[in-house]
Amino acid sequence: MRLFLTIGFLTLCLIDSFAQSAGRRPKTAVFSVASEWQMVTIKPAASLQASQPHSASTTSVSQVVVVAPIDRPEPVIRTNPAEAVAPVRTAPLATATPDFRPAFTGDFSTNRNGWKAGNKGDYYYQIGLGRYSIRKRNVNTKYVAFSAVELPADINMNIANIFTIKVDVLADSGRIPTGGVLFGVRDSLNYCAFTINSKGEASIIRVANGKTASDYMPGEFFAPGVAVEKNRNRLSIQRRDDILHFYINAQEVRSSPYPFKMLPGNGIGLTSSAYWTSFQKLSVTLGP
Repeated sequence: MRLFLTIGFLTLCLIDSFAQSAGRRPKTAVFSVASEWQMVTIKPAASLQASQPHSASTTSVSQVVVVAPIDRPEPVIRTNPAEAVAPVRTAPLATATPDFRPAFTGDFSTNRNGWKAGNKGDYYYQIGLGRYSIRKRNVNTKYVAFSAVELPADINMNIANIFTIKVDVLADSGRIPTGGVLFGVRDSLNYCAFTINSKGEASIIRVANGKTASDYMPGEFFAPGVAVEKNRNRLSIQRRDDILHFYINAQEVRSSPYPFKMLPGNGIGLTSSAYWTSFQKLSVTLGP
């Protein structure tokens, strides 16, 4: 009888121990946090619990699993289209600076401006290596070489209060160049010209319908009163308001200045009557 009571008592203790152990089993918990961290889960480590005896003094071992944060894109804030503000547009930088001056250049590396080229009448016209050369083919000709092109629309010499025309005139070694610059050209019967000859004389002429006026730019050659060099000379014309100035090698010639009168056209050109004349660095510039 005593043995039966002892076995029953031990059985009740074991049942109670299992019940308490089951009552203390930790529960799985899920936490949600408003951050970049994901779910945190706490659960019992089954492998550790199975290897240890179940008793009242046994401490339950738990495993903590933490998932590393995941990179998330920045939140996108969507606004009401009616309340959206148009992006600020920065104005482009002006293409023209305060000292910008429209200019036409005859660099003569190519014939991009459409100059007369090849055999034309009594002259041969050649462009290349930065030069525009005119050579006489008929030594007995009574005509002068004449080549002109129209200036761009933004370079109007009749409207501009200030403009400058420059060109270098070259000749064979030891000779004074013969030829010069045409300006205000409409056609071969209406133009103005500033030229020099082999004697070092200058001519300023205005031609209207093939005729010159005796009281304004008559075209007769005169001693310019400034040094004219052999081989190369620079001819310049400058308008300042209602006055035209003429220069040889930056020195104003004796008959200059002249009052400005409306030019026949808006072309620019070159002319010569010598056996060979070459031109370089032609330019037309607006502004001071």
